Amino acid sequence: MTPTPELRDELERATRDEEWYLVYQPEIDLHYGSFVGVEALLRWRHPRRGVLYPADFLPILKETGRLTEVGRWVLASACYQGSEWHAKGYRFSVSVNISSNELDDATFTDVVRANLRASRFSPRHLTLEFSLDALTPSRVEAMRQLAEIGITLALDDVIPGTPSVSTLVAAGITEAKLERQLVSNTLADAESSQALHSFVSDARAAGVRIVASGVEDDTQRATLQREDVDSAQGFFFARPFEVEEVDRFLEDYALFSGRPL
Repeated sequence: MTPTPELRDELERATRDEEWYLVYQPEIDLHYGSFVGVEALLRWRHPRRGVLYPADFLPILKETGRLTEVGRWVLASACYQGSEWHAKGYRFSVSVNISSNELDDATFTDVVRANLRASRFSPRHLTLEFSLDALTPSRVEAMRQLAEIGITLALDDVIPGTPSVSTLVAAGITEAKLERQLVSNTLADAESSQALHSFVSDARAAGVRIVASGVEDDTQRATLQREDVDSAQGFFFARPFEVEEVDRFLEDYALFSGRPL
């Protein structure tokens, strides 16, 4: 898509008029039922078109060179929100998706440090989530620097064996998020189930957590639990919430699960 002058104006207005906002999707431990954390997801509250999702605007942000700018806003907002939750006594992680454009910025590690200091959010409660194209030598070096701060690094859309567990460990990655379709395939395909079982076993031995996304029913949950997947997110557990809804969800979850957060 070639950005038109009108579209460029809309993107500028989105930042100026605070049309960007975050929703947070809970992640639940599959074995203990405890609340693990939330993933921050970007939305655009467009004045004419309503709520827009990343697939609607991320390519445009990249084409117009605004992806890093908006990504920094997401990181800062998520850190401050995480700090607010921790001030209320909640101790869970906040996960933020990071584009390879951001990772290519030589100042990115300093930007992350500055946001953690400004928000007083602990690095051990921040997870930065990357896509597979982050596994290039220069980007891996940047990721290792982030891991040295104490931040958890996660890789998204992982298929068992691609990449290997040893590749994840070499990059400082300690969390692998399974590709969404894999959840469905594991139920229908014995070969997929065996591949997942082997991958989870190798990952556990190397200290890498496995997270499933897109879990939609109890059958999927039970299968993933049986395969020893650590935690999961999806509509079966909870849809993405705005901040006020997260607070209510936390209160209700603690009340009905009987588990501290």
